[in-house]
Amino acid sequence: MRYRFLGCLLCLFCNFAAAGWTGVSVTLGESTSDWQFGGEKREARSGWVALQIEEKSASELRIGASIGHSSLRVAASSPLNTQKFDTQFVGVYLRQPVRLSDHISLEGLFSYRYNSGRNNDEMDGVEVDWSETRLQLGLSARFANIRITPFVAYNHVDGDIDSSTGIEIFELDEPQSSGIRFDYLLEPSAFVRFEFQSGANEGGFLSFVRQY
Repeated sequence: MRYRFLGCLLCLFCNFAAAGWTGVSVTLGESTSDWQFGGEKREARSGWVALQIEEKSASELRIGASIGHSSLRVAASSPLNTQKFDTQFVGVYLRQPVRLSDHISLEGLFSYRYNSGRNNDEMDGVEVDWSETRLQLGLSARFANIRITPFVAYNHVDGDIDSSTGIEIFELDEPQSSGIRFDYLLEPSAFVRFEFQSGANEGGFLSFVRQY
């Protein structure tokens, strides 16, 4: 079932990429989260790269899709039990900017991402699958060629690790997060983005973005 769902999202991404799009970005990131396994909290650290495309509707609503690869490390009480995975993900999102003035704008975001992978030991065959849902609200202010956007977000994670010894179910320990991003505009339609987060997801991101 999980692979059928992943295949459907991949088909959606391919169909979206074949359509006319108005924005594209490449993102490199690293983040750390606390996952709750029953009564045990474990640190999950991930480094990833993603390609993202989006289309703009007549109402300025942005509809986007992303695909990428990540390396995941899930800590355990004993270093010998720490698990490492190679994972892939696909996602979709809706982004709605609202211009309040020439330099101030409000932006709402809803995103969903599905992740799937297996551990680095081919003989072990441990698999991990999880979904991430995010609601985010940010307020942007532009000064010359710099745009600054503080934001708050609510995150939900639901997943499991499947091994020969059984299935472990996990969720995000802390759903709230906040952060700030800085966009350096190279030209009206292209910019470099630096983003920092704390709370549910702690880490930093670097994006190269072009919008039309």
